[in-house]
Amino acid sequence: MYSIENYRDSERFNSQYEEIHSFLGKIADAGYNEHFHWGRFDWMMAHPNLDVEMLPRNALFQNEEGELVGAVMSDTSFRDRWYLLHSISDETLLGQMMEYVTKTDANTATIKANLSDTMLCKLLEGADFEKQYAQSVLEIALPHHLSFRLPQGFCLNAPDSKIDHEQWRLVIHRGFGHEGTPPEPSREVAKAQKHLEISEYIKVFAMKDGEYAAHCGAWYNGGNTAYIEPVATVPEHRGKGLGRAVVYEAVNRARQRGAKRAIVLSDQEFYKRIGMTKSSEVGTWVKNGK
Repeated sequence: MYSIENYRDSERFNSQYEEIHSFLGKIADAGYNEHFHWGRFDWMMAHPNLDVEMLPRNALFQNEEGELVGAVMSDTSFRDRWYLLHSISDETLLGQMMEYVTKTDANTATIKANLSDTMLCKLLEGADFEKQYAQSVLEIALPHHLSFRLPQGFCLNAPDSKIDHEQWRLVIHRGFGHEGTPPEPSREVAKAQKHLEISEYIKVFAMKDGEYAAHCGAWYNGGNTAYIEPVATVPEHRGKGLGRAVVYEAVNRARQRGAKRAIVLSDQEFYKRIGMTKSSEVGTWVKNGK
């Protein structure tokens, strides 16, 4: 049996955050965990839609030596979505993690599991979970610099340039289909979003006349894998190749730091058009077909 420790409170970046962040970094290159990269975790923890009341329901699983070997994580404001991340494929551990989810969230008990995680998928099937649909993890190899062209009048921010935080929020807000200006974040969210200023979150912006038109973030702090999140282009500048430019430049900068590939959790045709191919699939498993 493995010991279970819940996230202690509703504070986003408490002392356990570093333990989980480090754990996810260590398993980032294990294929069956690639759909929940540490960059996804960090982005989630700073996201305004994170339901902080759910944080104490997240659980850490430790072996007899006190080493973290598994984590059950919820995702932003989606209450019907649980992730079972693990460094070892041990049937006892996975069974204990599944049992924790079904007891904690008996009404929905929806689990995201990578289809390459064969032991977990087999256990889910045996426990009366039904796979309803799957989403792709796409990847692009980075053996060399990726070339692109910018439209006339556009440029990219330099790696060490100062970022305009209001424009940064605005390009993401409008790029994801929202009109007007983003609402002012609460004090709690504003404090959390300070975390997004870390150097491991590589930020690339396409600009024209000093105005941000597109953005790509790439999360990388070692190992083989960089994680792409988010990618956004404001409506009036779509169709100009800016999305390709910011993605390529972001992963190029990750490559310069040592990344061998970059991934994104998406089935959007845009990523396939720019050369990304399927690395794995993530199934949505629902208890009793609910």
